[in-house]
Amino acid sequence: MTRREQIDALTGAGVLADIDRCFARLTMDLGACEDVALAAATASALHRNGHTCLDLANAGKPIAALVERPDSGRPENSLAAELQAVALPTGAALREALARSPVVAADEEGTANDRPLVLDGDRLYLHRLFHAERRLAARLLALAAAADRAADTGSAIARVFDAGEDRTAEAVAALRIAMERRLCIVTGGPGTGKTTLAAKLIAALVDAGLAHPRRIGLAAPTGKAASRIQESVRGKLGEGLLDRVPGLREFPAEAWTVHRLLASRTSRMDRLDALVVDECSMADLALMVRLATALPERCRLILLGDANQLASVEPGSVFSDLCRAGERGSLAHCVTTLTKNYRFRERSGIGRLAAAVVAGSADAAVRVLRDGGDETTRLEPIDDEAAFDAFARECAREWSDHMKDLAADPLGAAPFPKRRVLCSHRRGPFGTDRFNRLVERRLAELGRRTEQDEFYVGRPIIVSRNDRQTNLSNGDTGVVVPGGVTPGDWGNPRVWFPDLDREGERFLVSPSRLPQHESFFALTVHRAQGSEYEHVVFVPGPAESRVNTKELLYTAVTRAQSTVTVLATRQSVRAAVLRTTSRTTGLLDRLR
Repeated sequence: MTRREQIDALTGAGVLADIDRCFARLTMDLGACEDVALAAATASALHRNGHTCLDLANAGKPIAALVERPDSGRPENSLAAELQAVALPTGAALREALARSPVVAADEEGTANDRPLVLDGDRLYLHRLFHAERRLAARLLALAAAADRAADTGSAIARVFDAGEDRTAEAVAALRIAMERRLCIVTGGPGTGKTTLAAKLIAALVDAGLAHPRRIGLAAPTGKAASRIQESVRGKLGEGLLDRVPGLREFPAEAWTVHRLLASRTSRMDRLDALVVDECSMADLALMVRLATALPERCRLILLGDANQLASVEPGSVFSDLCRAGERGSLAHCVTTLTKNYRFRERSGIGRLAAAVVAGSADAAVRVLRDGGDETTRLEPIDDEAAFDAFARECAREWSDHMKDLAADPLGAAPFPKRRVLCSHRRGPFGTDRFNRLVERRLAELGRRTEQDEFYVGRPIIVSRNDRQTNLSNGDTGVVVPGGVTPGDWGNPRVWFPDLDREGERFLVSPSRLPQHESFFALTVHRAQGSEYEHVVFVPGPAESRVNTKELLYTAVTRAQSTVTVLATRQSVRAAVLRTTSRTTGLLDRLR
């Protein structure tokens, strides 16, 4: 089988995508040999998996092993034996082919725009990812090196703390970094006080005269995360900070999505003295380089997030790389880790479970879930599709009761049930797509909806595309409520987005104005990132699924405020804890 035939066969088997095959053919049209074309297809596929480059040290591995198919719905062993063995040449042979190829630029000539691939040492990049990574590293290192100290940091720090308030060494260190450097990175798990610290960081900058209150930006990667940081910061400002730092009264405390902030560059971003960005683990390489390079030269950049959470859906693991670069090297003076947890007691089930997952201790994680002495965490085995179907029917009954309450009292009922289902997969037998279909089918059987009634009362809706006309963002969640509950809606159903409510006024949108959207009775963990729910039910799926990693399990568990139920076998939990997400990037080396 020729390389061209192998590329076609791997595409037909789902290892490569059509876009990977087209990219490989383009390189051959430009004069690349078939080995380089296969390397190009592999680099393209890895990019879709979240990697920014192909590490040539791994080139000898079968391409089917390099390129993940975590959510394809196909069994892992469904690939023909001859395709399982397809691999790139190893060592000098591949390097020589790449070095000779007219489609590959060497690192020293990486600025050339006419070659789609760049070879940087042992890393093969798509051209745009190479330049994005290099530009981001250069900008962040410049910010980290820039000293811009306040005259008296001690007085400003003292004023942002209330009398008797807990002052951890980590929080004080973050405040000092923010007032002495133009780059401040704060990482910590849920409940460690990141958003409380965000309000204090803003107050300290205003008090020290380092930023005008009207030129401080507040942002997050998604609309829901932006709403949460906005609500939290406004709440903290009202807890005495405004009295101690009167200048804060001019701070608008309005959070924007990063995309919306970038779109407003000429009207707002170019005037910023400081920018605070929350939930940075969700930000991919392309978004971060756009943000960092768009900032005014003297603007401070403060990044908040949880380095243990899932990386972004798109390529890169930027926040994790930044935190690791802070362990030693040129970012060591810019990174602070918050460790004290104010939400979970040290011995609480959720706290112990999260700690066990981060530590990679599978035995401890299973022990916590099986410990009958703590009702906040529990493990309920589910190992086949029939059990998954039965759970979906149970959830449909819960949603049916909730819809009845919402129809009877749309102003007083909660928008969603307290329990939220999260799945590792979108597709496949244990995926959200199938779960949502099962629930909607059962709701029809229960008389809660008809095929003709698209916007039935209680239908949960998640937006999947940003829309400036309605100010809705990808990831915003709403629920259909009956018409007539507010003046002027003429009795037609509306979609209520409770996270976007302001000053007691409901954020309602007509169904006809909704951007691209879908129902969600269950969400993928990626979709739930940046949110919190009272009770999380997590369905990881089979133990052998490569999408189940400790980062995904940790993210799912820490979405819960009071209770976590894991529907899985012990083997699935153990496999997830022991499987670590590893993204190939060069950012960490560039930062060091």
